[in-house]
Amino acid sequence: MEMKKKLLALLTAGVMALSMAACSSSSAAPSSSAAPSSSSAPETQADDSSEEMLIVYMTPSLDLPFWRYLANGIENEVIDSGMNAKVQLYDSNNSSETQLQNAQDAIALDPAVIIISPTDSSSCPAVLDLAEEAGIPVVIADIGTDSGKYDAFIITPNAVGSQGLGEFVMSYMEQNNITGTAAQITGSLARNNIKARYEGFNAALEAANVELADYKQMQNMTRAEGESLASDLMTANEDLAVIFCHMDEPTLGVVQAVQNADKGDSVLVCGFDGTPETVEKIESGELLAAAIQQPALMGKYAVQCAQKILAGETVEEQIDVDTLLVTKENCRDEEIIKQLEENVFPESKAN
Repeated sequence: MEMKKKLLALLTAGVMALSMAACSSSSAAPSSSAAPSSSSAPETQADDSSEEMLIVYMTPSLDLPFWRYLANGIENEVIDSGMNAKVQLYDSNNSSETQLQNAQDAIALDPAVIIISPTDSSSCPAVLDLAEEAGIPVVIADIGTDSGKYDAFIITPNAVGSQGLGEFVMSYMEQNNITGTAAQITGSLARNNIKARYEGFNAALEAANVELADYKQMQNMTRAEGESLASDLMTANEDLAVIFCHMDEPTLGVVQAVQNADKGDSVLVCGFDGTPETVEKIESGELLAAAIQQPALMGKYAVQCAQKILAGETVEEQIDVDTLLVTKENCRDEEIIKQLEENVFPESKAN
């Protein structure tokens, strides 16, 4: 119970800090960060320039907790590293058109660097072209791009994470003599990361000779949409035994749909990403397991890459950040709790 309270407090603080930033504009939300106290121990060298730099973070949608946590990671690392910089957030509201307008608005401010999590992989090249023309370095944080020039890419090995999750679920089914088909509730398959999740989980199904009966693509990635699609899948597939949902909030909707249908004992739910509530559902047994990305750690690495780029240093073109497989058996482990608090849903230090 103590872990639940602590994790829920972290979520509330993170959401409140970023909500105040996001509400100042429908497409752009400024958020400044100050230098840390002298007692802090930054991992990278502090910036001694007297002129405050601007770091832009373009996010698909601050409605999803994942992107709020990634923004927290960016802002916290700017503070912890002692950079003389402010972070400005641009919310694309899951619209490629808004994303392009945000890019034009941001570039007009002449930022030192742009960090972008694209709305989808096919829309990212247009932003990269604008940044290249303006001579602004770009770090991509998750999702990826179909083409275009960028300086660094922070990415979760999505196929590896979803396959590992799938293998855990298949092993659980075998040990508990559970049979039946599986279904996926995916994000947009126009995103490279979503395609990787879809394929990775399918690889685990194929290895265990479990059929993928159906899959549904989400449009809004909300809890209500996850609940609705899960209800449809259970109605259409009487032998459904597993639902894998690709995002945190919709996964909680799937859990609700299964409970509403009184199928908690016959339909297993597993998810990708997570919030403190996700961990609660795993602890209670309503959610079997989740492959949880580390968005705050991704944000931290993005800032560290930006610092190296601005200093003229060489950076790795791609940096992988593994998922955490969280289950009922390990969700109370001290190391897992520490990683969740620091790298997944940390409290924002901004403002």
